[in-house]
Order: sequence, then structure tokens, then C-alpha cells
Amino acid sequence: MIILRKDYNIEELCERFKKKDNIALARLITLIENNPDLAEEIFKHLNNITNESYIIGITGSPGVGKSSLIKELTKRIVKENKTVGIISIDPTSPFSGGAFLGDRVRMINISCHPNVFMRSLASRGYKGGISRAVFDISLLYEAYGLDIIIIETVGVGQSEFDIYNLAYTTIVMLAPNMGDAIQMQKAGIIEIGDIYDVNKKDLGGEDLIVQIEMMLDDATTTQSGWRPPALMTNSINGEGVDALLKKIWDHKEYLELSELIKERKSRRYIYKIKESMIDKIESIILQKLFTNNELNEMASNLLENKFDIYKNLKEMFNKVHFELKKDK
Repeated sequence: MIILRKDYNIEELCERFKKKDNIALARLITLIENNPDLAEEIFKHLNNITNESYIIGITGSPGVGKSSLIKELTKRIVKENKTVGIISIDPTSPFSGGAFLGDRVRMINISCHPNVFMRSLASRGYKGGISRAVFDISLLYEAYGLDIIIIETVGVGQSEFDIYNLAYTTIVMLAPNMGDAIQMQKAGIIEIGDIYDVNKKDLGGEDLIVQIEMMLDDATTTQSGWRPPALMTNSINGEGVDALLKKIWDHKEYLELSELIKERKSRRYIYKIKESMIDKIESIILQKLFTNNELNEMASNLLENKFDIYKNLKEMFNKVHFELKKDK
């Protein structure tokens, strides 16, 4: 048994968690965020829980109004007597390692609702616009019995693809005067959206809707049988949010009736398996096979002979291959 403090242990926290203790949920999230290796110990106490949550991902560039939209969506979802878990990812400074975690400021009215649990996370430099702990925390939310999970990505533009692997319905947000749909297509996120939302409609955006609709008319974006709708909202006054929520439920129903929901769930687990394996292999390689001193020495030599990098890489790959064969 892993002891957290002399008067606390994971088993006790999990028992309180099963009794819907928000503090226990918050503590378990902190443990997993700080030490992902504790996830196995935590979830073995929860493996009899069968609740299934529906996961919504919301992505888009900074400033399009993701947090404000989540607030309006959540207000409407809780009115339907559903519980909501929110995971908001904020970027981490590459210099200080800190993060503002400012989403609570914009969502303060809903974060205190008894049917809402919200957690802000730092991305900690993790790729894909999310945090390393998002999958594990969403699993905790499911075990806690929350009906809907909303994941808000960092909003870094061209690296938002991991949300596609974690959510069942992905909403791509845009706003007028923040680049046209060509930019969205160039970034690659035209392919990941199940719903497209042009927010801040008070500033215009009709031309953006037309561009998106033209792109969505391409048959390559409708192979699944679901034609992504494009809507306009104003997340400040709530205009258009009811229509957006209806499209979310429509997409949920479509996935369930077509049984594509199983494919989305499988994709989520495959993503976690691959990412965990990559993290573990990277850790083994960098800790056991190549020391920082070796890498620094190699980099120094390359300052004089830069084209030797390919020779060095081949030698490194051969060393990894040899070690893997030796372990067999």
C-alpha cells in the first residue's frame, strides 16, 4: 500500500471518493497529475465502477472564447439534471514552468455549482494541446459518476490533434478576424471537427461560415456518414448556444445508433496505450542508454561537423536495437 501521509492512504481516499467526496476526487487528481505511476494503484480500488461518461472536446486558437462557451454549455447541461466534469488545459511557460490557470476566472459562476467539478491543468509542455494527465483524470471523472466530461485544449493552433483521440464529439471553434478557414485547413484541424462553431457572431463571421461549408462539402470530410454542421454563437450573451448543444446531442445519438461510439472509445484507449509506451521507452532510452553528458558531447562535436548527425543517429539506433535484442 502506498502511504501519502501518516494519516492518509490511497485506499482511504478511494473509499471517500466512492461516497462522492469532492475533496477526495481533488486529491486523487493531484496525485495522478504529479505522479502518473500512481494511476494503477488508484484505479485498482475503483475497478468495479461501470459508469460511462460522454466526452466533449473543445479546441480552437487562443481568444476564440472557448472558456466562455464552456460556461454557457455547462449552464444548460446542468439544467437537464446532468453532472459535468470540466478539464481545462492552460499553457505552461517554457522558462518558469508555471501556468496562469485562468479558466476558473471566466467560469467562476459554474465552477461552484454542486453538479459541476472543474479542474485546471498546466500542459507542462506536453504536445497536442493537452496535458499528460487528461486521460487519467477523465477516467477518474467517469468513475466518480459524472455524466458529461468537457475537455478544453490549450488552443495552440496547429497541435490540437490529441483531443480527436480523447473526445467522442470534437468542437472546433473559430472567430471573425482571427484568420480564415484556409488557415484552419492548413493547420489540419478541418479534419478533426464533428461540429464547427464560429463564435463572437456580433463581430460578423458569415463569410467564415460560407468558407467552412464549402470545405465540408468535400466528400473526404463526410466519409463517416456524419456531415459536420457549422454554427454561429455569441458565448457572452448565450446566443446560438442552445442550437450548438442540440447538435452535440444529435452527434451523440448518431454515434450511438451507428455504434461508432465503440470505435471512438477504442480510439481513446489505443491513444493512451501508445502514449504510455512512448513515454516509458523515451524514459528508458534517455536514462539508461544516453546520458546528458554524452548528448552534450555529441552536440558539441556536431558544431564542427554538422553533417555527422546522421552517422551519430544511426549509431544511437544501433545501440538501442542491440539493447532490445539483448533483453530478449
